[in-house]
Amino acid sequence: MELVIYLILTWFIATYFFFQTKRLLFIENLMLFLFFLFINKCVLTMISMNLSLIMYSKEPHLFLCFWLQRNIIFPLILLIFVNGVFTKSIGKKVTGGLFTLIVILLTEALAIHFSIILYHMWSFFISFVVAAAYLLLALGTSKFYRRMLAKEGMVSS
Repeated sequence: MELVIYLILTWFIATYFFFQTKRLLFIENLMLFLFFLFINKCVLTMISMNLSLIMYSKEPHLFLCFWLQRNIIFPLILLIFVNGVFTKSIGKKVTGGLFTLIVILLTEALAIHFSIILYHMWSFFISFVVAAAYLLLALGTSKFYRRMLAKEGMVSS
């Protein structure tokens, strides 16, 4: 049941991203997706394996749920956020960021509920801080990458 829920959640998020009005180019979205995927995998590996702060389930169907959340759902949520608020005002960025934080924390709460991840020496507040740092990193990276492409003459500022 958990795997079906995560597959449906992944499908909804991917469909929303596909039909969302994108302010970034395809190459920007692709590079940001790969960057978010890399950063998320590194951070979660460090938190779960090296520091043992979070444990994830070793059951195959639950591990697939963890894999979907780590490799597809989370990077796509960050891309939806970046594309949604890229050229907006500060107020819309804050509102979009709060909504995105809520969605990220709800997916984590769902993972905790289904025993996909277990907190060892971790808390929901630390997850909130890490998710907020991800959002700031996502905005900063997208702005930096856009500036680099503008400098190369690939996009107009």
